[in-house]
Amino acid sequence: MFQLFIEDYKLLKVKKILIPILFVLLFQTISFAQTPQHSIHDLKTGKWKTDTTYVYQLPYTLGKRYLLIQGYNSSFSHKNEIALDFKMKKGTPICAARDGVVTALREDSDKGGFKPEFLSEGNFIVVLHNDSTEAHYWHLQKDGAIVKEGDTVKTGQIIGYSGNTGYSAFPHLHFEVVNKLGQQIPTRFSTKKGMLYLRPGRKYKRV
Repeated sequence: MFQLFIEDYKLLKVKKILIPILFVLLFQTISFAQTPQHSIHDLKTGKWKTDTTYVYQLPYTLGKRYLLIQGYNSSFSHKNEIALDFKMKKGTPICAARDGVVTALREDSDKGGFKPEFLSEGNFIVVLHNDSTEAHYWHLQKDGAIVKEGDTVKTGQIIGYSGNTGYSAFPHLHFEVVNKLGQQIPTRFSTKKGMLYLRPGRKYKRV
């Protein structure tokens, strides 16, 4: 009996040593696998000090403040997406975040909801910038675009009105920027606190 107690004690001691080691190894493996997510985290927390990327204006009217309800890689519906959701009522003016040319839009839909069947029902505006990136403005209200394809728009110009069309659980503006390969890219904005990558759960005022 005493010998069994000794063996059990030794086994327990080994487990106490091995479990923390295995946990550390697992954590390191996950960390390396999620490097892009950690990079996004570094952007949002200001750990990347050297940055020469374009600084966008917030996509709404001067002096207005809106809550960012989802940011990059947020867990609700932005998993593996580099996009932003601003909570705003239907009919809120949407402004161009950067100079460009309208290359595509839709405004004839009045359907929306948080079901797969609504994925193709969203109204939107696409603006092409001079570096071949595009800004996408989604979930606009029906007849909510006040620009047309081919129009040149200036930063801060009202281009449409927010809504709740397409794959959307509540009225908001979904904003994203893609590069010439169609890949979503993180964007920083001019805010009251400086040039920032936005973080969900905070309100940002356009200045």
